[in-house]
Parts: sequence; C-alpha cells; structure tokens
Amino acid sequence: MGGPKKEETPPGGGPTSLFILTEDNPIRKYTRFIIEWPPFEYTVLLTIIANCVVLALEEHLPGSDKTVLAQKLEKTETYFLCIFCVEASLKILALGLVLHKHSYLRNIWNIMDFFVVVTGAMTIFAEANIDVDLRMLRSFRVLRPLKLVSRIPSLQVVLKSIIKAMAPLLQIGLLVLFAIVIFAIIGLEFYSGTLHKTCYSLEDPNKPVKEGESETPCNSDKEADKSGGAYVCNYNTSMCLEKWDGPNSGITSFDNIGFAMLTVFQCITMEGWTAILYWTNDALGSQFNWIYFVPLIVIGSFFMLNLVLGVLSGEFSNERNRVERRMEFQKCRFRAMFQTAMVSYLDWITQAEEVILAEERTTEEEKMHIMEARKRNAAKSKKLKSLGKSKSTDTEEEEAEEDYGDDEEGGEKGEEGYLKTRSKPQGSCAGFWRAEKRFRFWIRSTVKTQWFYWFVIVLVFLNTVCVAVEHYGQPQYLSDFLYYAEYVFLGLFMSEMFIKMYALGPRIYFESSFNRFDCVVISGSIFEVIWSEVKGGSFGLSVLRALRLLRIFKVTKYWSSLRNLVISLLNSMRSIISLLFLLFLFILIFALLGMQLFGGQFNFTGGTPETNFNTFPIALLTVFQILTGEDWNEVMYQGIISQGGAKRGMIYSVYFIVLVLFGNYTLLNVFLAIAVDNLANAQELTAAEEEQVEEDKEKQLQELEKEMEALQADGVHVENGDSSAAATKAKSKKKEEEKKQEEEEVTEGPKPMLPYSSMFILSPTNPIRRGAHWVVNLRYFDFFIMVVISLSSIALAAEDPVRENSPRNKILNYFDYAFTGVFTIEMLLKIVDLGVILHPGSYLREFWNIMDAVVVICAAVSFGFDMSGSSAGQNLSTIKSLRVLRVLRPLKTIKRVPKLKAVFDCVVNSLKNVVNILIVYILFQFIFSVIGVQLFNGKFFYCTDESKHTAEECQ
Repeated sequence: MGGPKKEETPPGGGPTSLFILTEDNPIRKYTRFIIEWPPFEYTVLLTIIANCVVLALEEHLPGSDKTVLAQKLEKTETYFLCIFCVEASLKILALGLVLHKHSYLRNIWNIMDFFVVVTGAMTIFAEANIDVDLRMLRSFRVLRPLKLVSRIPSLQVVLKSIIKAMAPLLQIGLLVLFAIVIFAIIGLEFYSGTLHKTCYSLEDPNKPVKEGESETPCNSDKEADKSGGAYVCNYNTSMCLEKWDGPNSGITSFDNIGFAMLTVFQCITMEGWTAILYWTNDALGSQFNWIYFVPLIVIGSFFMLNLVLGVLSGEFSNERNRVERRMEFQKCRFRAMFQTAMVSYLDWITQAEEVILAEERTTEEEKMHIMEARKRNAAKSKKLKSLGKSKSTDTEEEEAEEDYGDDEEGGEKGEEGYLKTRSKPQGSCAGFWRAEKRFRFWIRSTVKTQWFYWFVIVLVFLNTVCVAVEHYGQPQYLSDFLYYAEYVFLGLFMSEMFIKMYALGPRIYFESSFNRFDCVVISGSIFEVIWSEVKGGSFGLSVLRALRLLRIFKVTKYWSSLRNLVISLLNSMRSIISLLFLLFLFILIFALLGMQLFGGQFNFTGGTPETNFNTFPIALLTVFQILTGEDWNEVMYQGIISQGGAKRGMIYSVYFIVLVLFGNYTLLNVFLAIAVDNLANAQELTAAEEEQVEEDKEKQLQELEKEMEALQADGVHVENGDSSAAATKAKSKKKEEEKKQEEEEVTEGPKPMLPYSSMFILSPTNPIRRGAHWVVNLRYFDFFIMVVISLSSIALAAEDPVRENSPRNKILNYFDYAFTGVFTIEMLLKIVDLGVILHPGSYLREFWNIMDAVVVICAAVSFGFDMSGSSAGQNLSTIKSLRVLRVLRPLKTIKRVPKLKAVFDCVVNSLKNVVNILIVYILFQFIFSVIGVQLFNGKFFYCTDESKHTAEECQ
C-alpha cells in the first residue's frame, strides 16, 4: 500500500477537519490516501452492486411473511450499512463535514450517500426498539444504486445535462400544474358527486347490477331519456341509487380537488380518458361533456406535455454543440503538434538518408529500401492532411484499401522493388511468392468490383427471404429446404469474409465498421447453427443477417440522405448506451421501491394480477410497463386499493405520478431529443454534401471558361458551344428559381395574363378569355369561393348518414347541386383563363387545381347518373361512391390561406425524411417479427382440458 504521498496542495478539504485534525495530522493524511486509493473505490462499488443484488433477491409474500432466503438476506443489511458508515466516516475525517469549501457535504453525491447511511441507521435502530411500520424508512435503501452514478463519469455527464434542463422543465411543470388545477376546479363544478349513482337490484337493494364486467353510472332524472346519451336503469329489475363508491372503487372522481387533479392528470397522459368521458356521459348525458374533455386533451396533452420534448431537445443540441467545439479545438491542437513533430522528424531522417546515399559503400538494395520508405512517408503526410474531416464508414474502408494499394502497387517497377525488398525470396520459392502476391492483388481488385458487391447483396436478400418464409405448420419439404439452405448461405458468407480478409489483410478488413459488423453477425450465426445441432431450438440470431441489407447504404451514392441518417444513428450509439444505463438504474430503483411499498400486497378476490411487485423480475417489468404509459392507471388503482382504497391509500398515487413524470416524460423524451438531434445532424451532412457538389460543378465550369478564354487569346478557334451552353443553362435555371420565389412572395396586385394561347383557340387578346381572367382575379372572388366551400362543408356535416332518403337529405341534395355548379363554373373560368396542361402556368400544372378538378368531375359524373335514373347508375356503386370525394372540398381552403399552405408545404417537405426513417424502421420491424416467428410460432394456444398437452390432442 506504500503510504501517504506528500502533496503541496490538498485535493479536497479545508485547513482543519472537524476543528481537530490539521492538514499535517497523520490520521487525516492516511484517511485521505485511503479514500483516493483505487482499490478502496472499487471495493465500495462492488459493495453497492452486491447490496443491489441482495435487495433484488427479496421475495415478498402476503401478510408480511418471509421466505428463509429473505430472513438470511436481512441479516446482511447490518454489514452493508457498516461498510457505508466506514466510507462516510473516512471521507468526513479527510475532507471535513460542511463548513469549508470542498468538504464532505458540499458535494451533491456525498449528501445522497449521507442520507442513505442515516436512514439505514434509523431503520436498524427502530427495528430493535420501536414497534412501527418501517416500510417507508426501509424504502430509502433503494437509493443506494444511485451511488453508482457518483462512481461512473459518463453517467454523470448524461445526468448533468438532464439536470441543466431542469430549470426550464420546472417552468413547464408549473405551467402544466396550473392547467391541471384550472381543469380540476372546472371538473369540480361540473361533475362533483355525479359518479356515485348506479343501478341496484329491486330484490336486494344492496346488490349493484353490473353492465358487462363492472357497474355503470346512471341517471335517475326522468328527463334523462329525452336529453339523450345518459344511462337509464331498467325499472322492471333495478333502480338508480346514490350509494356507490364510484368507478375504480371511488378513485376516479371529481369529489374534491385532490381526486379531481389525479383524474385530470390521468386524462392528460391520454390513458383511460375515454372511459371517464363515457362515465360522465352515462351520468349526465352526452350533449356537452365533450366541451370539457376535448380542450383538456388538446391543451394538456398535445401542447403542454410536448413542450417537455422541445426543451430537452434544445438542451441536448446545445450540449452537443459545446462538446463538438471542444473536440474540434483539441483536434486542431493535436494536428498542429503532430505536424510540427512530423516535419522535424522527417527533416532529421532526410539529412541522415542524404549522408547514407552519398556514401559509395551503400548497396543498391539499401538504396531501394530508402526510396520505398520515402514513398510511404509521402502517402502518410497526404493522409495526415485529411485528418479530422468526418468520414463515413465506406470512405474509411476505401481509403485504407487505397493506402494499401499505394504501398504495394506502385506500377510495375514499384511492385518488383517491393517484391525484391520485402519477400527476400530464396531459391525455388521466389516464383511461388511472386505468383501468390499477384493472385492476392487480383482477388483484391475483384472484391472491390461492383458485380461482387451486388452478388453479396443478392445473397443477403435471398437469405432474408428464406428466413422470412418460415411459418407454423409448414410442410416438411420446406423445412428440409430451409435446413440445407441455411448451411449453403452460411458457407457462402463465411467464404466471402475469409476471401476479403485474405485480400485486404486482417488489419485493413477490421478498420471498416461494416466489416466488423459482418464478422459479428456471421460468428453469431455459426454459434446458433452449432447450438441448434447440439441442443436443439433456435435463438433467432440468423435473422440478424438481414441487417446486412444496411450495406446497401454504404455504396448508395444516389441516396445520400439515407446513408447520412444511418451514419448519424450509428454515431449516436455512445450517448444512447449511457442513457440506457441511466434508464436501467431508474427502473431498478423504482422496482426496488415498488417491492418495499407494494410487495405481497396485491391480493384481491380475483387473485394476484399479472402486474405486481412480489418478485424483482416482475417488478422490473411492471415499472417498464408504467414507463411506456400502457395501462399505468390500472396498476395505480390496484396499488391504492391494496393500501386501503380511496380513503387511506391515495398518498401512494404519488409513487405512480413521479414514475410517469420522470420516466415517461423526462427520461424517455431524452431518447426523442437524441433522435431529433441526429436527424438534424443527418440533414446537415446531406446539405453540406449537396453544397459541395454544386461548388465542384461551378469550379469545373469556371475552369472550362478560363481554358476557352486562354485558347481564344492564343488565336486558336474553339467551338465551345457545349461548355458555354451548360454554363448558361445553369445560370438560367437559377434565375428561373429566383423568379418563381419572387412571384410566390409578391402575391399582391393583379396577375398578368399568360402569353400563351388557351386550348389552342383563345389568344391573350380574346375578349372571352380576358373576361374570364378579370372574373378570376376579382378582389372578392377567392373569398366568395371560400364561403361556398364552408357552406358545402356544413351541408356535408348536416347530412343524415342513417336514413338515406330522409327529407333533410333531399333538401341538402339540391344545395349540393348548387355548390357543384359554382365549383364547375370556377373550374371552367380558370381553364379558359390559364389553358389546360400543355404550357407553363396552365391549370393542371398545379396540385391543388388537379384536386379541385377530380372532386368536381366525380361529383358531376355521379349527378349525371342520378339524374338519368338509369339502372346503370343504380348498379354502379363505384360511380355512386365517387360522391364521397366531396369530403375533400374543405382541403380547397388550404390553398387560399397562406399560413395554412406554409404549414402544409412544411409537412410535405418533411415526408422525404420520414421515408428514410420508415425504411430503417420497417427493416427493424421485419427483423423482430422474424425472430418472433422463430421463437414463438405455435406456442400461443391453451386448452381447457389439462390432460391434453398438444394442439392436435385438444379438439
């Protein structure tokens, strides 16, 4: 162990510790040495992990019973606490308690450690001396896994970025709380005491009559039948009485502000809010309840809780920018240092080489060595210049191969020199080594060809198809075929891997991320084949070969956005892994806390539910289910009922609220923030690449122009039609785009008539066309069409969908003729003014006009058949259903409201990125579905007769 080192500046602590121990005190010196000694740190870390394992091994039984293992494990509690006490005491002795800078309680992690130790000591003392329920005190033990965060630096970084986002998150939290309180107060006014009436049997007035699985709120008012929507009891068998606890044992209600706030919070999370809406409909009628619930969901859920994602995304991108700037600075500094060192080293080498070359005794072979070394140094310096530029995995691999090629394929002379100097052949082996070297070069050039790449891709695709066709109850010949195909494909992929390794060399092969991935997948497939032969069964690992389809993105020069998306996702893995560990720690702590609070408590008349906290694995799964937001409210109801119901157990709802808020809305939104950040990163990469391509094109054109000018100056006549035409084309395109943008921006003022003939008949001076142009461009023409669209939409909404031939529908049908007539006149006027399709700016050259035309023509065709009254119109339900396209009319408003059009254009533009993400998403969905088929096919059946064990027997 050595002894304490003498340090001039102590790393922590103040002038005295606990007002007693000075800096020179040997006790303080030794304690500081111990707390900084790495084995001590590792011992504490192992103790924390062991304590987590012990807490997880506990099994909670009903009625506070304990298993033999749990009783033994309880005895270890004292030992763990002693170790944590010793650690805290040593740190306090070394650093001091609280009064000076760098003392023990000035660090947030130490405060947490101290809190855990104190609550643990209180629990042990209370167990020995006081007879009380210690569950709350014992539950503080679950904070011990958080001590891991203070020991792992990468976790601290992620946690710090989340803590930095807490200030704006707190403001959003207060805003959400304010909204919850307002809606809870409104709920109190509307629904207080309304959910306590239900139907009771006339035979036994204390027995509620169930509608389906549970009771339903009812309305005892005689007017309820007329108001519509309220649930009325069957007065022959039951009566509506106000003595029911309410839905979910009275937990879901608006009886006081606490219950109302919990119910509103549940609605905001969008879990089970429809059930609450229908209960209020049953109690009061369905006419006006939507006025309360729809704004609650729109404001609370769609808007406010999504602000959390915005804040986290902003903080995460700021953190990323800070890290990138720091990395860029370090890279520049490293590059400068490396270049200076390299230049001085090369100068020294060159001087030494000049001296050696000048000497006459130097042999030709040694001179050849020096020349080769110079060539390689030149290649290395070239590579050094490109250091720091971000490269995708495919360019890395290609550059590595090119360097390899530069070293080994320097023309015929270089190759011969290389062979002479490197292989040093002796006797008969010389020819063999030369042939082997040439053979390897030939294989390497073959591996890099396009046909070899596509051959491997086709193999991967065929392998994927073979894996996907496996299904339950498949014929024997298909099983045999797939069995042998598995070996064939595995052999081919192994051959490809070994050929590439031989051609490129292991070092260059493993430099590419895709090659490393290939190697891992193939090794996993080999392991699975061996396992299924020896033990039987399958892991579903072979489907991971479908991930090799991602290699398509490697060479797609034409789909850069997709390639950049994949690269960004791969780059984000490091931050996602840290976050995953933090998420696991969070789930672990809440699972342990849930075991302390609810372990062995979920005992109901119907048995113990699937989601409970009795054992650690089930508790982990329950917490994970709550995090995803799926049926979290059902678990909360069970937790509250197990602790005494709505009267005594409501305090336990805090556990579930905190879990949903911190887990679902904070930690899981960090994943979304990372995804948004990566998408932005991918878009930046794509934009940068496109800019680079444009710049390169412009440079080429400029160089061509310069060459032409130089040649013309020399008096050489050159036909430079192509290049100048290309340059002028590019310029004219840009000008056209700019003009279009200007035209879109400047919308005010009358539009000029198009300088083309309309339908080959009407010239720009034709009076009919000029009249149509004047009408279409009238100031209030668009406003009038908007009014007609609105009236048409209202008429569509007012139709009776049940009784097709009702008087209301007949009247609305006449209105529909009028609206269709207006839209037809509008279309014809625009066609006369603009022309149909053949010239720029004509009617059908715009998406919105095409949609207008489709709606009008379909309506006119269906009216034509209706009016003719022919049997063809009656039978052709397809023609009749064309009238359904009338519902597209409200979309006509988008074109006429500029802000709506901007939002719509934004949505359409974002669809490009959505397509890329969908491709990756569908690939992962496919992989997991195939793994599911391999693991679970034919397993999801059950039999009511316990003596039958197979699906065939159970008939």
